[in-house]
Amino acid sequence: MLKGNDQKVYFNGEELATLSKAEAKLKLDYEDIELCGQYATEHEYVGYSIEGTLTYKKVDSKVLALYHEAVTKGEVPGLTITGVNMAVDGKIESVTITDAKVTEISLINAEAKKVIEEEVPFNASSFKVNNLIA
Repeated sequence: MLKGNDQKVYFNGEELATLSKAEAKLKLDYEDIELCGQYATEHEYVGYSIEGTLTYKKVDSKVLALYHEAVTKGEVPGLTITGVNMAVDGKIESVTITDAKVTEISLINAEAKKVIEEEVPFNASSFKVNNLIA
């Protein structure tokens, strides 16, 4: 059985050591097809999109540093995010998301007597499955 404790996530090649949650989803897009003489709606696959969020305890301003000047110049950088699951028996599953774009950046995030946790939502257009645990 896989557990979150056995997963590592790398953000542009650097491990997110304070990661508390990571999620990335592949969303399949379909177009509805209505046909005469048929009551059911058919669905034709037309593409996909990728969305996700990384949540971690904030120790630096890595994301803001990458984006603070770029967004005002229209030069939004693409990122690489890799998630690696390690099973108890030594098997490894990993997925690499390329050309990910951050969709929201927190400029101020503070709450009294709380460790600051930063959420970084993103979208992307490509991914590669490096290994699968079968």
